[in-house]
Amino acid sequence: MDTLTLILIFLIGLGIYLLNQSKKKNIKPTAVKKSEIIDSYKNQMREVLEKNQDNKSKQLKEKIKLLKQINHELSMNLFFDEKEAKELLNELTALK
Repeated sequence: MDTLTLILIFLIGLGIYLLNQSKKKNIKPTAVKKSEIIDSYKNQMREVLEKNQDNKSKQLKEKIKLLKQINHELSMNLFFDEKEAKELLNELTALK
């Protein structure tokens, strides 16, 4: 009975330890997440601009399409308020 109690205590301790470890996930600060999102949008815009570099009308259409998509995503994103979203969209619009 004594060894059974020790095994049970050990398993309970191991369970508590594992639960605590699973809660300690790698959570990024808000500023890092925002900068990653901004960089991602800038890279997407650069790709669209480079891909359609020869055809300016198609480039403009694709740019507008991407800006609409980004605007929709930003409106749903909790990290960006309306002012920040507008500033980012203006910055993306200015990319050439």
